[in-house]
Amino acid sequence: MRDAVGIALRSDASRSLIPVEDLVGLALRDNPKRAQLLVSTVLAKHVPTVPGLALAAGELLGLLVRSALDGSDPETAPFDTVAQLLARRERPDADGLAALAAVREHLAQLRDAAPAAGPELVTVGYAETATGLGHIVADALGSPYLHSTRHEADVPFTPFEEEHSHASDHRLYPSDPAWATVGGTTVLVDDELSTGRTVRNTITALHATTPQAHWVVAGLIDLRSDADRQRFDELADRLGTRITVVALGVGAVDLPEDVLARARAVIDAAPAASAAGSAATGDVVVVDASDLPPVRSARFGAPGRLDDAVTAAIAGRVLPELSDGEVVVLGSEEFIAVPLAVADHLDRTRGATRFSTTTRSPIAVIDRDDYAIASAVSFTSHDHTIDGFGPRFAYNLSRGGSRFAAVVLFPEPGADRELLLRPDGVVEALRTVTDHVIVVLLTESVPTPAEWNPAP
Repeated sequence: MRDAVGIALRSDASRSLIPVEDLVGLALRDNPKRAQLLVSTVLAKHVPTVPGLALAAGELLGLLVRSALDGSDPETAPFDTVAQLLARRERPDADGLAALAAVREHLAQLRDAAPAAGPELVTVGYAETATGLGHIVADALGSPYLHSTRHEADVPFTPFEEEHSHASDHRLYPSDPAWATVGGTTVLVDDELSTGRTVRNTITALHATTPQAHWVVAGLIDLRSDADRQRFDELADRLGTRITVVALGVGAVDLPEDVLARARAVIDAAPAASAAGSAATGDVVVVDASDLPPVRSARFGAPGRLDDAVTAAIAGRVLPELSDGEVVVLGSEEFIAVPLAVADHLDRTRGATRFSTTTRSPIAVIDRDDYAIASAVSFTSHDHTIDGFGPRFAYNLSRGGSRFAAVVLFPEPGADRELLLRPDGVVEALRTVTDHVIVVLLTESVPTPAEWNPAP
């Protein structure tokens, strides 16, 4: 596929702890302005992934951030283990899963042994792709966490824009007006740095209201050019601050001048993508977990560490609904961290569990081994976002004729049940790709008026 479109992905071995080629696969956009999309192998956004692998990638990124904060050199052994697992390009076998568990246990020990994060440290993740990744990094650092959002809330917000986005307006709704400390440190987490323009926009907007002494930018991959890196240095000088960037893999993408035409030709020549499923025949079970503690979205600010007891309780409601066979737990756009933790609990309990999420990104589908997106289902969104209802997708729920025994869907807590179940909604779409759809309904916790307007 890379030869057909002429796209070359190069890893900088001197700067990378994991090769970029193992961290992403190539897909094409059906878009006249931008040809390529790099699909992460560890983010669990477009590719159903072993939950522990997605968590380990975020925990390793958190380790890099901690090293940037305290000036230490990170251990390389955990990165080497994950790199070896990724190089196999298949689900880890029993030995691989044991090695992955050992890496995560070691990272947890490093986290617990590290000094407690001070009140001057906060972590921010980007919607929609990195809301879960940011939460993992915040957990690794022991810092409070906040992610940007495209959801609506009737409160003041801080806006900024994202390049190459399908809905460029981001908002921050921290319920705590003192969520960031003047002169503190803010960690910005995204899955990929291409030019870094989004991050520069963010730093410029937030620094104007709450100047920071140090900004740490963390991504799974960093593909900035030398000119883009220089722009970061210039921004830091102009604002009188410090900006540090860390990533698991560093490299570059080389594009031929005719990449748009070549991508168009590949898409047009590909066999017509058959529907991921034929008829909507899967059965539907709705798990009402409204009696469990309400879930507070990190778009309002949250502790970095999730409540393990709540995660286990949610998994306990799902487990009786599962039979044999591999299942995929499916988060919903920005709602990633809790479903991912549940998926990890299920995988450690029953095995044969993967994790992915729905997305707003339209991607060309080509079912071949050297291409990242083999299948898609599409549906109308059910969340109340600032750009209204629109098309959404879930990818790779089937490949080469195989599919998951069950899909466990986690819509946003408080989601409208009728919208979920409407004919053009997500549940009907999922019924075409699996025999069993399990919908988990959680209660939403929203900030009270007193939290939005604390007494002086």
